[in-house]
Amino acid sequence: MSTPAVVFSLGFTYDWAIGGYDFLEYMDRPEAFDKTRHLNDEYKDFIDYMSNSEKSDGLFNAQSDLLTESDKEKYRQLETVSRDAGCPKYYGVVSFDNNFLIENGLMTSDGKLDVHGIKELGREGINAMISTSNKLDNDNVYWTGAIHTNTDNIHIHFSICEYERREDRCKVYRDKDCIEVKAFDKLKSKIVNRVLGSDYSRQLTELERESIKPALSSGYGGCAEQLIRLADKLPSEGGWQYGRPKMRAYRDDIDKTVDAVIASDPQLSSLWKQYNDMLDSRTEYLRKIYGEGERHLYATFKPNRLEDFHKELGNQLLDDLAPLAEQLRASALPQAHPSENENSEQFLPPQYDEDTGIIMDMPEYSQPNSFDEEYYNSLYASMDAHPPENEVWFDEPPIIEANLYPYPQEFHPSEKETEASLRIEWTDRYKQALDLMYGSRTADGKELPKDLPAALELLSQESNSGNVLATYDLGKLYHIMSDENNDHTSLSEQNYKAALDGFQKLLDKQTSGWQHSYICYRVGKMYDKGLGTVQDYKAAREYYEKAGENRFAYFSLGNMYKFGSGVEVDMTMAVSYYEKALACKGDMPFASYALGQAYELGQGVKADEQKATQHYTQALTGFTAIYDKSHEDSISYRLGTMYLKGKGTDVDLAKAEKYLLESADNGNNQAQYQLGKLRLAQDRIDEAEQLFIKSAEKGNVYSAFSLGRIYMTEEKWDDSKAEQFLKQYLAGSDDELGIGEYALGKLYLSQDRIDEAEQLLISSSEKENLYASYKLGKLYLTDRKLDYTKAVKYLKPCADKADNEYAQYALGCIYLKKEHYDRKLAEKYLLESSGHNNSSAQLKLALMYREEQKYRQSDYWMRLAAQNGNEYAQKILAERHEQIRMKLHLGATANSVMRRVCSNMQTKAQQLLAQVERDEQEQKYKQAISQTYSR
Repeated sequence: MSTPAVVFSLGFTYDWAIGGYDFLEYMDRPEAFDKTRHLNDEYKDFIDYMSNSEKSDGLFNAQSDLLTESDKEKYRQLETVSRDAGCPKYYGVVSFDNNFLIENGLMTSDGKLDVHGIKELGREGINAMISTSNKLDNDNVYWTGAIHTNTDNIHIHFSICEYERREDRCKVYRDKDCIEVKAFDKLKSKIVNRVLGSDYSRQLTELERESIKPALSSGYGGCAEQLIRLADKLPSEGGWQYGRPKMRAYRDDIDKTVDAVIASDPQLSSLWKQYNDMLDSRTEYLRKIYGEGERHLYATFKPNRLEDFHKELGNQLLDDLAPLAEQLRASALPQAHPSENENSEQFLPPQYDEDTGIIMDMPEYSQPNSFDEEYYNSLYASMDAHPPENEVWFDEPPIIEANLYPYPQEFHPSEKETEASLRIEWTDRYKQALDLMYGSRTADGKELPKDLPAALELLSQESNSGNVLATYDLGKLYHIMSDENNDHTSLSEQNYKAALDGFQKLLDKQTSGWQHSYICYRVGKMYDKGLGTVQDYKAAREYYEKAGENRFAYFSLGNMYKFGSGVEVDMTMAVSYYEKALACKGDMPFASYALGQAYELGQGVKADEQKATQHYTQALTGFTAIYDKSHEDSISYRLGTMYLKGKGTDVDLAKAEKYLLESADNGNNQAQYQLGKLRLAQDRIDEAEQLFIKSAEKGNVYSAFSLGRIYMTEEKWDDSKAEQFLKQYLAGSDDELGIGEYALGKLYLSQDRIDEAEQLLISSSEKENLYASYKLGKLYLTDRKLDYTKAVKYLKPCADKADNEYAQYALGCIYLKKEHYDRKLAEKYLLESSGHNNSSAQLKLALMYREEQKYRQSDYWMRLAAQNGNEYAQKILAERHEQIRMKLHLGATANSVMRRVCSNMQTKAQQLLAQVERDEQEQKYKQAISQTYSR
């Protein structure tokens, strides 16, 4: 293994001495530092060691070639701060082989060093490493370096520190502070490339762009057949760019064609050899510089350069090929539909419908059967984004601290007041009732379980004493206690009406400022949610506005503009009110959460992930503080969803489940819905079913949709229940995505209720539901509703917008029918479907090309269809191979017979020739005898 011309090393430490001899641990290299000479603090620290005049001309940094003593003292002060802040100190060495420096003009043969030049090398390399690293910020680092000349190899020592700790990279896991390999490699390449200069790169680029690429365009003559074959294979709609995803299937053919063109042209072959020789020469040079270390940095140079250049040549070829391809395709278009040829149907596989050429058992929207699951999951995600949020009822914190709503002592009931005098008051009995209603914690942190009957008794006592707050919460408690066995709806409504009447009477009494504001908010909320009255958004907004500087009223106004409750949706106004809510005295986590959503989604403000996280974190802290005082269901629901989705915190399913379960037990139908979804994900179907049922009974249409979905699965199939709950969903929502109509349409198809299914799917398709469009397209290819024009109408958006391979295949088959014939569109859609490895489309292409006598293209797609499992393509190829085998066998037999005939003929010819020779000899002999006797 050769010694590299440049050696790089890099490390870091957390604990280093200032004014000691920590540099002994930095430079544990005998040739760089002799420990035995410096144990008595000859150098007081690493800075002193690096800049020692025996070794160096002094320290340099990013701005200066020589630091003063004053500068060094400042660096010591900075390093003290950095060390105390827990920052690591990075240290490294760049060591040069002296001969390498001499070869590249950085050192003379008599040892004179280009000090400034080498400092520039170090400066550029260190700065490049810092800029490339994701762990280091340019504005947060300082570094120093020094050239040492006291050894056989000139080397640069450097150290890097951070001004402040900006990341929580725990010291226990120290490797997290390592500078990344890519950043360290950047330092290496920056130094090496600067030493080597730019002449080589310029020569290589000139050879690529000014010699090889032009020669490629003029060298196609020797590869006409390959070029035509490639042109026929490429997509007919154009857009030929090597890097595009749709060209992935053709890249190997493009590369092979480029190689064939280069090999066929002598000039190109010569240039290509020159190019590869230059790459090999540079690779060897880099090997000498970097050495043959474990990572073989030198070895990646040529492959990377060749890969990039092959892409350029591929695009060059495609640009040149486009006009030729258009010409070839125009001349190849048939004048008549293939079905008009006598033998057009002979290659159709038996499983095809002979009229359409389409396999009628086309699968569902995507190839594994898991598509519906994937689809519903995406719908669930969209549901979470807005409609459920609109239904979440955010109450004020059940326990109001005295410093948030201070009320004067005289406001408490006095002995002069009657027991039934109306008031709002957070008495100890009222607080205790809320603790029992939701469950709470005692002062020493112990859990206080909920006790609804006890809460009911205390709230009844408090309500009878005239506390309107208790009357309102009685309405809510009766709502929580309502279930299929105990319907307390009438009692709930009765108490809500009494509470609304009480709040309004208190307003008529000209209550004081804080009371007036708070009661206006409570009345506004009751009109907003339709509690104890008919829902009236106009009245709600008026009361919210009367509340003045009230954070709950501001938040509620923001929600009205966010969800369009009685006003046009206006996220700018919504954000404005949320910000007003936060500006009021007291915490307002509801507004913080809403602002987090706004910044996350870019609604009413510019999207900002950092601000979104900041607001979510603030909201989580606020909700947790409220929860610690009372386990009110809307608060535990909100905490559960935040831990479920990782809002302001990491995803924590255990905590999510805890909070959602608590909220669900308190009757929160949104929590029941979310917990049901979580149970589904855990494959706990029975539990999910029961949660969805409870939630749906309280009017949650998304739970109803989920139940419809469950009852359409094989495990829980019940088409009667599925229809019941899907209809509930459709009755309670606008179904803006068309998902309910699509699901119910699918159900009706399974029940052979074709006309009803058709109408539902049409309505869903009009809402741009492509899954419904695909179902309709399939429906119009069956005998029940056969209509190719409608099939095209509904399949086309699935093929074009969703890249659905089955829709593309079906369209390709339809466009090959005589009455709908469009050869160009047929090829387009069949090629697109074939790009998904759809073997039916590949077979159809093969048959089409065979009818057009394009045998190379036909063979290519036939083989591909067979490789992808198409049984009929396999059968065709097997029969063809058998025919070829038989011909070869017959040819071999005929050849054997001919050889025997020839052999016999040759023997007879030889016998005849021998006879002729004997006859000639005999004749000569007779003539000689005759002459002898005549004498």
